[in-house]
Amino acid sequence: MPQFLSQFSNDVAELASGAGGFLAAVRAPQGHALSGVLWRPDAVVVSEQTLPDATDFEVEIAGSTVAARLAGRDEGSNVAVLKLEKALAPALPAHAVPRVGAIALALGMGAHGLSARLTNVRSVGGAWQSLAGGTIDHRIVLADRLGATEEGGAVLSAAGEIFGMATRGARRETLVIPSSTVERVTALLLEKGTIERGWLGVSLHPVALPETLRPSGSQPVGLMVMEVMSGGPADKAGVVAGDILLSAGGTAATPSVVARQLGANSIGKTLDITLARAGAVLKREAIIEARTKSA
Repeated sequence: MPQFLSQFSNDVAELASGAGGFLAAVRAPQGHALSGVLWRPDAVVVSEQTLPDATDFEVEIAGSTVAARLAGRDEGSNVAVLKLEKALAPALPAHAVPRVGAIALALGMGAHGLSARLTNVRSVGGAWQSLAGGTIDHRIVLADRLGATEEGGAVLSAAGEIFGMATRGARRETLVIPSSTVERVTALLLEKGTIERGWLGVSLHPVALPETLRPSGSQPVGLMVMEVMSGGPADKAGVVAGDILLSAGGTAATPSVVARQLGANSIGKTLDITLARAGAVLKREAIIEARTKSA
């Protein structure tokens, strides 16, 4: 083997081995196991979408086993935080935002210990809004599909910096929740236990629009109102099931557009919406409310 390949292989192995100080193996009482990252001395972050519905967990990091309790979970950013019973020595590397094409090492903790997946960064975009209403600071996509073991684990650069937390996105894309987003959400969940986001109180489904309802013929699809939650913002604004949402906040209605209108800063604000009902176009104003646990 050429010497540079041997050196590269050794460097990657050392990088993976060195991550043992902040990679966490998380176990729920029912035996469910997943990966996490020791983000703060007393807090581990995990992928919210893989975390079972439980309060108490057992966390193992670098040979130390510590009890942990759920501090909070945020579907919008796919980050959940577990508060450790006792603090451990911090070992998290410096944060970094990757460049397209950069080497990335996705790490996790499986049944047989540390796991590593060498890949590269396929694309890096600007801030985006998840369908659950969370603002993610960068859209970072890795080239390879993620294994179950790496979900919730750390993604490192070739220099050992941390890009963020690995997660599975739509169509099995491998996404990285950026370190800046994880840091921001972790602080809020440790402080408040939850992150409030706006709520319109409707269930929506894309439908094709007839030509008579297409503004300048440029909008082929709207959002059918399948259900209106009693007492919710849409209900108070006079929206009924069967209406077609044409625009929200002056922008043609798509699931992502509606999600962007319902961020944490939207609560209490007025959202202008345009509807189609029985062939007529109606204008309504809905005052966005905070989503309740039962909503």
